[in-house]
Amino acid sequence: MEKKQTRKEQALQTRSNILTVCTGLLREHTFDELSISMICREADISVGAFYHHFKTKSDIIVELYRDVDDVFVNDILPVCRQLPPLEAILQYLCEQCGYAETMGIDSIKNVYKAQIDNGNTFFASNARGLPDGLRCLLQRAVRECCLKTDTDIEKLLEELLIMSRGVIYYWCIRNGEINVRDYIYHMAEGYLQAYLANPSISL
Repeated sequence: MEKKQTRKEQALQTRSNILTVCTGLLREHTFDELSISMICREADISVGAFYHHFKTKSDIIVELYRDVDDVFVNDILPVCRQLPPLEAILQYLCEQCGYAETMGIDSIKNVYKAQIDNGNTFFASNARGLPDGLRCLLQRAVRECCLKTDTDIEKLLEELLIMSRGVIYYWCIRNGEINVRDYIYHMAEGYLQAYLANPSISL
């Protein structure tokens, strides 16, 4: 006899189903075109069930973006750790901006809207997977004497994230007409020059 699901398991399954449905719908529709009734119809749930899991449609974007942290912790960071310390930092930032291309302009625009409207605590946290991965790479670069030993890791982390997010924002308002990887690579490369342990060595 099949084991009956607990209410908690059912709730988690419903939530996961909503996110899966939204991911599929966002491949065919813009976020503005997407309605809660459309989501509920595709997920075969009631509107009340949707609001039990998400307060607004924007909450979907915030939740989907949480997956980015898992990708960076489990996939991107291990690959970057195989590179020389400074190149690892630059490539990590390239991957952050490149992930925006993968998600698409419409989704990223709505990520930014969601950050401002109701997800800023989550997005601003540097304890999340993506920022913490960059922190690990910066600590390694200091430890291996590529960056100055007195480098303020948290300050540099914040500055590089401001830079990468700014490049993604600029990519959005230019409707994808710039190469985000080239932009962030050269900007961050120039910026890191001020932190090099040996300024005579170019990146």
